[in-house]
Amino acid sequence: MADWKEYNEIIGMGAWDGRNEKDGPYLYWKDGQYVYDYSPGYAGYHGLQHETVIEHRAPHHPILQGLPPQWKHFKDEIYTRLRGPVRNMEILATAYERGRHEPLMWTVSYGKGRIFVDLLGHCGNDPNMTYSMRCTGFQVTLLRGCEWAATGAVTQEVPADFPLKDTYTLRPEFKAPFHAYPETKH
Repeated sequence: MADWKEYNEIIGMGAWDGRNEKDGPYLYWKDGQYVYDYSPGYAGYHGLQHETVIEHRAPHHPILQGLPPQWKHFKDEIYTRLRGPVRNMEILATAYERGRHEPLMWTVSYGKGRIFVDLLGHCGNDPNMTYSMRCTGFQVTLLRGCEWAATGAVTQEVPADFPLKDTYTLRPEFKAPFHAYPETKH
């Protein structure tokens, strides 16, 4: 879908699928500001799953209001080297990965629509590996992001078990209702 211009404006930025410098800059946070890096290269990378600290860059946004400015997320893939048109975006949160702070949550204004993008919550190819989706921080920000996208406001309270910078919290076992990557027939 990298060739679909409107889709890329809706998501703001993405990875893989042949994306490179023609699709827009890399975007990351460095020294207190965003860097728009137009250097050549392909988009998309993630290493092994690991714990990471999520840092809020827009604490005034309704999705993040009242949440700690930093919180620990349980094991997850941290996507890096994202590229795209990066128009009408507000970066909500980043995580430090491979030498820089990479965007993990953002919003996009598109026409009359509100889009919330959250790159956390991977179960890979095993629907029983749902530990990143059990992280309270992931669940709360996803629910608040969906409410904001639907209504423009967030009415949900911050739960007492929301993680802090040095500790993550996991909620009881979660079973994925579907297989993440369905079998395809060739």
